[in-house]
Amino acid sequence: MKYILFSLLSLFSVSLWAHPHSFVDLKTKALVNDKTLTGFQMDWTLDEIASSTLIYELQASDRPDKTKSTILNEMIETAKEEHYFSYLYNQKNDLIKFTDKPEDYAFEIKNNRIIFTVKFYLEKPQQLGELPTVLMTYEPTYYMGMEYNSEKELAMTDSNCQIRLIQPKVDNSLKQYASGLDKDQTPEDGSLGRHFAQKVSMTCK
Repeated sequence: MKYILFSLLSLFSVSLWAHPHSFVDLKTKALVNDKTLTGFQMDWTLDEIASSTLIYELQASDRPDKTKSTILNEMIETAKEEHYFSYLYNQKNDLIKFTDKPEDYAFEIKNNRIIFTVKFYLEKPQQLGELPTVLMTYEPTYYMGMEYNSEKELAMTDSNCQIRLIQPKVDNSLKQYASGLDKDQTPEDGSLGRHFAQKVSMTCK
């Protein structure tokens, strides 16, 4: 999806300043059974500019079903290559890997915006406990901003567990640095997006 968004933004003649240059609204459901985390179901809602270009491409196509399939395949391949833009840390703060076999991926148009849905799984399911297991979702260069509008965008399939949204604390100098980057610049910090990423904290008693 990052490749698609980069391509879309390059179509516009207007010079875009400040990272991020595109925005994705997040919605996540943690797949938990008997206090064991097995994966996530995510919705990524593209911003209006990116969505409008893809919608136009679909409407202008003489084979819309094939065009939709091509766009979907590009989205899911990019998602897999980028580890679903997600980083999961267990109670020991170890980074947990995801499989490259997502399920139930699709996209729809709602209120003139593209909503991409994907379900992906952990290579090794993780037992949740009183110490938090933490999920962060971000694009490393911060070219694309990915965030939850509120804690209401989070859910869990185990009612005995709790899921919370923690906002990042970003230094003003870093905010100024990001705001000074144009769309053709690559930040010196290859993990700039991490500093702006929200944390999803999951615990079970």
